[in-house]
Amino acid sequence: MKKIKMLLMMVVVLGWNCKENPKQTEPIMEPEQEIQTTTEVPASIKEIAAFAMSTFTDTTNIQDQIIFKELNTTSGIISTTDLERASDLYKKLANRGQATSLPIFEVKETDLVVLPVQGVGFGGAIWAKVLLDKKALEIKNISFEHKAESEGYGAAVSEKTFEDQFLGVKINLEEDTFTLQKAIEKANDDGHFIDGISGATMTSKGAVSMMNEGLRKYGGYLKSVQ
Repeated sequence: MKKIKMLLMMVVVLGWNCKENPKQTEPIMEPEQEIQTTTEVPASIKEIAAFAMSTFTDTTNIQDQIIFKELNTTSGIISTTDLERASDLYKKLANRGQATSLPIFEVKETDLVVLPVQGVGFGGAIWAKVLLDKKALEIKNISFEHKAESEGYGAAVSEKTFEDQFLGVKINLEEDTFTLQKAIEKANDDGHFIDGISGATMTSKGAVSMMNEGLRKYGGYLKSVQ
């Protein structure tokens, strides 16, 4: 009888302990439940993608559509880079002064490439995105931007009427492609004429010079893909 009582007491004690100290179990996370972390795409890269691809949407996986490269303007060496580095290089174009490295944005499975160029206007830095057919060397799209050009004058560099003059032009990698119309005394057949912006001669000269010199910096790269 004593043995039975002792056994009953032991069962009660064990049951109480289990109640007071329930076994703690950690939830097991299945592989598909793991939180996926993604790198936020910089606004500058979204801007490039929208400029280069008519099919771009907010759901486009940019890294599947664009190859990021870097041109060392001193050595002429081209290297593959990543999205973050390309974004940093592009944003630096807004600073006055010659960039020592330039980003290249190749649209996959096409002959299209975005080549940024940098220059100086009347009020400070000016720059442009140039969408080029790298085989035909033809400008397919262009967008000028500026940091401090005067409204009503040099700021017109970013207006469509000025930009459209560059569209469809086949660039020359050896000589100047563009000539500012107001900078010549008589018409000739050298280069593609660009009408300057009224009252903004320095900005106009800066934009034309930027296009001629800026695109020539990519000469080695463009010759290598012909």
